[in-house]
Amino acid sequence: MKQSWKGVALMDKTQTIKASAQTLGLTHTKLSLEEILHTAKENDYSYFDFLGYVLDGEILYRQDKAREKRIKEAGFPYPKYLKDFDLSFCKAISRKQFKQLAELAWIDGIYNLILSGPPGVGKTHLAIGLGYQACEDGYKVSYTTMQSLIKVLRTEEVDRHAGVKMRRIRASNLLIIDEVGYLPINATEGNMFFQLISELQERTSIMITTNKGFEEWTEFLGDAALATAILDRLAYQCDKIPMNGKSYRIENRKSFLAEDKS
Repeated sequence: MKQSWKGVALMDKTQTIKASAQTLGLTHTKLSLEEILHTAKENDYSYFDFLGYVLDGEILYRQDKAREKRIKEAGFPYPKYLKDFDLSFCKAISRKQFKQLAELAWIDGIYNLILSGPPGVGKTHLAIGLGYQACEDGYKVSYTTMQSLIKVLRTEEVDRHAGVKMRRIRASNLLIIDEVGYLPINATEGNMFFQLISELQERTSIMITTNKGFEEWTEFLGDAALATAILDRLAYQCDKIPMNGKSYRIENRKSFLAEDKS
């Protein structure tokens, strides 16, 4: 049925269009209608230009909301960005390699990354930064510490939140497992970890940060055969980046106390 605008006040027209936009799911149009109309009037848009402007606004709005959702569901503990990563401090990665990592082609190729080294050298910063960039570029990402992963693996059948977390992990393009090897795990937990790695092999890129060299994985897994099996799957398509050196946090320690020169 054709809508007649004759004799309808501008305010009423605006509210009617907003109601129609809500019915059609055009959230950006509903929220920004006054700005949209003002811009169209100021630029003397044709009908075609106006329609294109409205649709482009909806697309950008939905892309922004989808990106925000991906970042939220990834479960990052805090934001970290690649632009803030100090390559002059971390000598383990060349600028060329850093650029290759940031381009994320390794996720498309389902390659794994293992960032190893002592605390404070930038492993977690780089991992989260790459995860944030992946979310920006449209990939589904899940972040977890090893300790948290073991907890949800143990409880996914009985705890709803753990079940949701594991479904997101299994649907991810990139799984980031932080702090692998910091605490030992028992045989049952090691087998659950192995099953997950096997399940995700050649389907999901896995990025691990660890303070252990490959030769030390038996120690925290408690089983040489299990360690070999897990590493065999992780290392099939994998780049290992040893990030050794001094702690960035210690070298750049901040203090609020004034220096005592007495």
